[in-house]
Amino acid sequence: MPASDPDPDKIFVLQQDTAVGQLALEVKEAHSNLHMPARLYFSYSDGREELPTVGRFKNFLVTASGRDLKTLPVGEYQVFVSRGTEYSLDQQKIKIKENKTTYLNSTLERIVDTSGFISADFHLHLQFAMRDGAITTAAEGIDFLTATDHNILKDYAPHIRALRLERFITSVVGSEIDTAFGHFNSFPLKLDRWKRKEFRHSIRTPGEFLRIVRQEPGEQVVQINHPRRWKLSPTSGYFDERINMKTGNFDYPYFETGFDTVEIFNAITDKKGETYGRSELVEQKLKDWYHLLNRGILIAGVANTDAHRYPEDSLGYPRNYVVSSTDNPWEINPDNVVQSVKNRAVTSSLGPYIQFTGNGSPVGSVITDLDQSVSLRMEIQSPPWIPVEKLEVIANGKLIKTYSISSPEKDKAWKFSTELIVECTQDTWYLVIASSQTPWSQPFQNYRSFSFTNPVFVDVNGNGYFDAPNGGAPQINQQ
Repeated sequence: MPASDPDPDKIFVLQQDTAVGQLALEVKEAHSNLHMPARLYFSYSDGREELPTVGRFKNFLVTASGRDLKTLPVGEYQVFVSRGTEYSLDQQKIKIKENKTTYLNSTLERIVDTSGFISADFHLHLQFAMRDGAITTAAEGIDFLTATDHNILKDYAPHIRALRLERFITSVVGSEIDTAFGHFNSFPLKLDRWKRKEFRHSIRTPGEFLRIVRQEPGEQVVQINHPRRWKLSPTSGYFDERINMKTGNFDYPYFETGFDTVEIFNAITDKKGETYGRSELVEQKLKDWYHLLNRGILIAGVANTDAHRYPEDSLGYPRNYVVSSTDNPWEINPDNVVQSVKNRAVTSSLGPYIQFTGNGSPVGSVITDLDQSVSLRMEIQSPPWIPVEKLEVIANGKLIKTYSISSPEKDKAWKFSTELIVECTQDTWYLVIASSQTPWSQPFQNYRSFSFTNPVFVDVNGNGYFDAPNGGAPQINQQ
């Protein structure tokens, strides 16, 4: 931060009425040697369970510039420096001495190559200072900040510019809209008309809601949030009591299917105890999704955090990767993101990054293949601190192949690639899932890897459409 700016963390340290020293920190990207945003997690080096308070985010510091001078309580600390799941995790021990300056220099290496995709978390509340929302998003390595607080519109762009973070993030204005039959995100939005609960809850059917929200200028993504809850809640879980958990059956008009995306994984609502990953609730939502796809309801699956607080809710764990014509955050056009999402050109990641193609075409594609032989190519990348041990291939909702992924050498990235040739005698959709039940490295030990792709759709009769196995008329035209 500029030297003239007050340090927002200092007061939380001084309130402890303890001896203090200074920490001069620098975080750089290995390849470019440029400073970059990052987060720093502090614990005591003697291993005690109690965690220190080093600033406004308890035992976390976040840096927008990658170069800061901080006031810290005297003590010995273990510091973990990170910037999301595409980078290495740096661990250092430091000692803060009274009225002295300690130096921490950290270099993070970009481990995962996501060329052709940008990262996004499509469900962010960030109910704290908007300036801090921009900083934490950049520090966690998210390219596209989707502002979706409850029933209001927030614009982070002025804060991103003021913090000089344009090189790292672009934002879009959206909202989470609660209704009498579920919670839904939409972006981009311009019309600030959702504040009044009387208006929102006067909307009687999902179809009427979609008609109203799509009156916005331009194109929007409309997303079903946390469609199932651990405890049935038909007012916030859109699938609860509306879609049969075993058969996937539903009835119009109280179950509308014209949405663009559905949260297969929501970190906050789907976690089990303190563990984030592939819980039983997530498994049920996968089954729901498969039923919808098999009926020709080709909605995109996504994964988001639903982050409200920080650091209790760590934004970007999980995140989505969206097909993009640019890898530069400052060149991201929200309209292009919307189009990619509507085309289901998205993969979702809690940890491992998956690239998946069918006959060379990316996720979301409809491909015509008349020889009944389809090439599925799969590639997984994950940094050393995030294990991935299993890759599953799903066809029309059925598991057709499982691969075991061997552990890499110590401190090496997880990498796996393969090609699977499948015989395809009817129109079929394929997707892949990468997962592990092994905890991530400290301080992410509450996380378990779970990543999935959207499908590729194979048309075998040459009519240019995907004819769903349990559907009626063709549902989608070939792009």
